[in-house]
Amino acid sequence: MSIESIFAFISIVFVITIVPGPNTLLILHTSLSARKLNAFFNIIGISLGFIIYAMVSALGLSLLLAQSASAFALLKWLGVGYLLWLGYSHIRESVKVDRVNEISELKVETLRQSFIRGLFTNLLNPKIVMFYLSIFPQFISKNSVITDSLILGIVQALIVSAWFSLVILLASRLAGWLSTSMNKARLNRLSGVVYILFSAKLAMLKL
Repeated sequence: MSIESIFAFISIVFVITIVPGPNTLLILHTSLSARKLNAFFNIIGISLGFIIYAMVSALGLSLLLAQSASAFALLKWLGVGYLLWLGYSHIRESVKVDRVNEISELKVETLRQSFIRGLFTNLLNPKIVMFYLSIFPQFISKNSVITDSLILGIVQALIVSAWFSLVILLASRLAGWLSTSMNKARLNRLSGVVYILFSAKLAMLKL
């Protein structure tokens, strides 16, 4: 794998990363409605998801998913179900916010929960599988599949981590907007609706 290939991969990954999706929405919501540290643990989970997919791709399991309609369908509907659950949980949280006067009275998500939420938001996204089926293999040398996959997986994780860290820092400027429970309830409702829309879009995804 040449330096030129790595830079080409970085360029593609960066463009894909900055396009808003479920991962971006999760980071933005967490950074605005919870502690910044929770959002960074979202990032750790998301980054681990990319490394896992890199290894899955290296071991040829992604090819199995591409050839098996039932395997892909199972992964897709798991993703749809998870996004629906995220949407429901955010809308439910908005109702809780409407019923309290202080944001601090809400139950705060633990760091472990934030990590798991980030991990599964990334893993249960068939579009990531499509990336590792269509784009990722083009940068892998047949003579060093495992090594190249690990390197590129780590590179992608670092790019995503850097971008989402910037998102967290920029989002913190909006913290004052969330000083009222009404605005936080609106954010939860908006996030819930967007997650549900993502799930509908994902349900229509075909291999």
